[in-house]
Amino acid sequence: MSIVQTLTTSFKVQLMCAGHNFATTSSLPAASRYTQDVFFIALYSIIGGASLDATTEVYTTAGEVSGPGYTAMGQQLNISVTPSSLGTPTTTAYISFADVIWTNASFSADGALIYNASNSNAAVGVLNFGSTKTVTNGIFQIQFPISGTGSSIIQIA
Repeated sequence: MSIVQTLTTSFKVQLMCAGHNFATTSSLPAASRYTQDVFFIALYSIIGGASLDATTEVYTTAGEVSGPGYTAMGQQLNISVTPSSLGTPTTTAYISFADVIWTNASFSADGALIYNASNSNAAVGVLNFGSTKTVTNGIFQIQFPISGTGSSIIQIA
């Protein structure tokens, strides 16, 4: 079992079929027929049997963490930076999310899956924490990197 950090292959294909909309409501044109999709992040444990990589197509319960302070399917993500291409070079598009916090938590996690709840729980990307992160009766927080070219959590060059 392993967790490999990547954007999933199915996500890349679905982008070409308009399968994901990261635009915030305020960034959509007034006459737009599109609505913002709802994205979630779920936590996973290798010891629990997690196997996540580029071939992961949808949210899965296999290897998902459990314990006080954690609810199956994880938490909803809030887009903190709408899709953009500002910076140098301007050939990279990116988005970012607000940090996520689980309180009164007691569990261990090795990584996470970002998925689109508006698109049949389609997998977007896999995060690997680099090592097992454990919290006992405390706060578990995922801090997303500062948004911009070269640093945002989701980038397409």
